[in-house]
Amino acid sequence: MLIEKAFAIEAPPAAIWEALWAELGSGDRDTFEVEESNWPRRLRVRVKLSGIPCLLTYQIEPKGDGAEVSATLEPLSFLFGIYQMATFGHLKRNYEIMLVVGLANLKKAVEPPTETLEGLALEGEDRGM
Repeated sequence: MLIEKAFAIEAPPAAIWEALWAELGSGDRDTFEVEESNWPRRLRVRVKLSGIPCLLTYQIEPKGDGAEVSATLEPLSFLFGIYQMATFGHLKRNYEIMLVVGLANLKKAVEPPTETLEGLALEGEDRGM
């Protein structure tokens, strides 16, 4: 069973790749194994999540000035199916959340900061509302 999530990220593929590679470099080498590395388009890593061996694949596709980054998680053990049934689908949901949070953190790390509303007067306040 494949679990996939994708984000549009406003950064060049090389910057996204470098952020992924830097994150791997700061991790414990005993917790992952790089299976495939095709700069700056594809990174495939073998990891264990909740004791279940998985393949985690990042695919980076250029789109205009940015890129679309998809993260695919492939559990490699029959235990995933057993845990999935025992938790009434919650294990898959947890893995989906993990992928979304990971992609959101990647997006935050590589995109330029955006202007926020902090310190700006809201339109309704200007009219005495």
